[in-house]
Amino acid sequence: MGPVNFSTAEIIRFFIVLLRISGIMIFAPFFSSRAFPVPVRIAFSLVASFVLIPSLPLNRIPGDLNMGNITGLFLNEIMMGMILGFAAACVFAGLQFAGQMISFQLGFALIKMIDPQSNVDASVFSFMLSSIGVLLFLLMNGHHWFLIAVNDSFALLPVGGVQIQGPLIEQMVRLSGHILVMGIRIAGPVIAVGLITDVIVGVVGRTAPQINILIVGMPLKILVGFLCLSFSFYFLPRYLGAIYSELHGALFSLLRAMI
Repeated sequence: MGPVNFSTAEIIRFFIVLLRISGIMIFAPFFSSRAFPVPVRIAFSLVASFVLIPSLPLNRIPGDLNMGNITGLFLNEIMMGMILGFAAACVFAGLQFAGQMISFQLGFALIKMIDPQSNVDASVFSFMLSSIGVLLFLLMNGHHWFLIAVNDSFALLPVGGVQIQGPLIEQMVRLSGHILVMGIRIAGPVIAVGLITDVIVGVVGRTAPQINILIVGMPLKILVGFLCLSFSFYFLPRYLGAIYSELHGALFSLLRAMI
């Protein structure tokens, strides 16, 4: 059996596919998590690259590549994957922001733990909402959307053709703005109930000075907040499902905006 020979274009094609997938691994939820070991990420990127190689025809590889422009080409390709991963990271940043507001409202802001999704200290409610979000994301096969987006990018985007223009920047800014909107929508019921509880406890404290508000108020606020949070969990999967459906469309909108 003779040796297997690969042309320069075939080698470059493999690295282009590998870099687009590797860019997603940097920011995309679940893939960028500490719970997803680095050797597993590397193996997954290599296997996915071998599977997706036929989606990129050899005739789309530029023939005038040299050491100078091939570096810019590779940076351009990995940036495409990072932009797609950034879109999904904004959704989970919204969940973490909601958890921070809930923790601050209920008095748990000082209790920290390592969030495996972001690898930073996070409040207990941020960790809980982030874990629930990842679970629902995987149940909806959201991790498949990135591979589908990479596969479709070969038909939509020319090799090395990512353009940072106004439409792309506008969509990225809009996705960043969704962090605040999403956080307020999720944490809003707990914040509202907490404020109402503070007002009621304050009125009771003024009308009945013999009641020690410092001892009664905080446990009551925590109890009411937990009840409201438990009730809101009934609506959380439906809301996150709508958000993830918007994310699915945003991935392909970003691809079209890169042209």
